[in-house]
Amino acid sequence: MAATESRPTEVGVSGADGAQGESKDSIRKVTTASMVGTVIEWFDFNLFGAMAALVLGPLFFPSDNPVTSTLLSLATFGVAFVARPVGGVIFGHFGDRYGRKKTLVTALLMMGIGTFAIGLLPTYAAIGVAAPILLVALRILQGVALGGEYAGAALMVVEHKDAANRRGFFGAWVGSASPIGYILAAGLIALVSAFMSEDAFNSWGWRVPFLLSSIMVIVGLYIRLQLEESSAFQELEDEASDVEKVKLPIVELVRRYPKQILSSIGAGLGIHAGYYLSIIFGLAYARTEVGFSSTGSLVLVLIASVVYFFAILISGHLSDRLGRRVPMMFGVAGFGVWGFFLFPLLDTGQAVPAGIGFSVGLFFLGSLYGPISAWLAELFGTEVRYTGLSFGFTLAAVIGGGLIPMAAVWLLDRFGSTVPISIVVATISAIAFVTLAVTKLAVHHQDKDMSGAN
Repeated sequence: MAATESRPTEVGVSGADGAQGESKDSIRKVTTASMVGTVIEWFDFNLFGAMAALVLGPLFFPSDNPVTSTLLSLATFGVAFVARPVGGVIFGHFGDRYGRKKTLVTALLMMGIGTFAIGLLPTYAAIGVAAPILLVALRILQGVALGGEYAGAALMVVEHKDAANRRGFFGAWVGSASPIGYILAAGLIALVSAFMSEDAFNSWGWRVPFLLSSIMVIVGLYIRLQLEESSAFQELEDEASDVEKVKLPIVELVRRYPKQILSSIGAGLGIHAGYYLSIIFGLAYARTEVGFSSTGSLVLVLIASVVYFFAILISGHLSDRLGRRVPMMFGVAGFGVWGFFLFPLLDTGQAVPAGIGFSVGLFFLGSLYGPISAWLAELFGTEVRYTGLSFGFTLAAVIGGGLIPMAAVWLLDRFGSTVPISIVVATISAIAFVTLAVTKLAVHHQDKDMSGAN
């Protein structure tokens, strides 16, 4: 292997130290712009998830059995997770070959088109089976877009020359876009539903948040178009060597970084499974099994998302001081145990215990999620980093976000108890914990400036 190949992260490091890669964009400007666009993406994505749990089942998958409608609705939500690795590979290829900025603009535009179209989509009662087919197609479009969004936004930040030894903190701001997006989505749904009857909301009011998202997309596109390319990628373009500018990033990724791919899948599984079991399945459970109103259950999750937001930022900051693994392992271990407390607290039917259940669970997940942008970026070299950050993490989303919530619905219907679901939570958390514990052994040979935070 050539000398330049044996130091896969050197391009991103020298830019971080300020020796190369001049940029007119400050790290705060880049972080803000990346975060705003990602907030909009997560708003659109989580808006569908919340609606899938609340109203889309009967409208697009009518059935005499409410469980069947909910299951089919969540399956549609899960389709996007299958599409996310595809989006990760596609956007990763173009992002590693031609730049982070162009792919981010394209991803945001795709997400916006898909979300707006869902707001205009006729229901099953109007056009029959064509309704769920179109819904699935638009959901796939959303999944492909999100598959390319997170990695590009994170890299615009952590690859910036001024991120230096604070990649965990600045990267956490990109991660915080997830709870902010959910807060906006849940808040808008709660606001719309509060000003109309439940029948009106179920009939046409659910469309309003989807249609309003177009305003946010236009703003986000304008902000992103003002940015320059990331410092590290600019360096890579300037050097443009045959070794560093690979033709097929996905092939190079699989060949050179198999252990790192497995690490990203293991850690990503803990994040995705925990988050979507809490937010999507937990929301549906609170409403259909316990009896919380749509507005009441959304408010509880909204409050918990605020806790999630601060936990992400705190853990990202701590990861720069203590190492990435300390807050991440604390978070995944805590959530694995908390899974046995979450559902009993929801079963009380009271707002305060249920709110504690959601909030503590998301606090642990925020501790795991905060450092993930920097941690993933530090696993891969600049020339395949977009593809690497996207691929394993989005592949984990297929299982953790797409299959696990549906499996939880099936387990609840099969056993009439949430204990099997809690066991699944604990098992997945254990896998993520072990992955984090051994990952340093897989990457310790990497350039010290990019892997030293492990």
